[in-house]
Amino acid sequence: MVTISSPGVCPSNTTVKGQRFPNYAGRNDVDDLLKKELIDAGIKPETWDFLKDKGEVNSSIRGTLCPAPDMPRCGWVFERRWYYWVAEGLGIPPEYAEKLHKTHGQVVRVEGHCGCPSPLEYNKGFAVGLYHVDTPEGLKALADTIKQVAKDSDLKNLSPTVNEI
Repeated sequence: MVTISSPGVCPSNTTVKGQRFPNYAGRNDVDDLLKKELIDAGIKPETWDFLKDKGEVNSSIRGTLCPAPDMPRCGWVFERRWYYWVAEGLGIPPEYAEKLHKTHGQVVRVEGHCGCPSPLEYNKGFAVGLYHVDTPEGLKALADTIKQVAKDSDLKNLSPTVNEI
């Protein structure tokens, strides 16, 4: 087992206040821990065996949030990296992204940017479809924002809910 104790070269890791995600780079015994991180945030964990041994964190666990069951592709996918989650999806409209940034912008980073610019500043008014998330609180806030966008868009069948996990 490889243990990496340094926070790394990314400045965002050194600015995180509160509980941040542990660094799991190089480990292959973290599937249950990743499932718990996702469930705690209200995100469905899935096992994608074909991705085992393919990332910075040796795990087949990914998370998904799908705004509507009849969409041609899942709305958001979450993949664990060394000390953060990467969330990629359909995009959060600028007004929602800006609200999320005001409360969690230092730990839910637009486009993974270590300087933590606002969505309006960085994406020039376009939706944000990529985040790096450094803390459990930030991951839950992002999931809640995605669910709120779906609810406000009348996509009431957000599935799965945390109760279905």
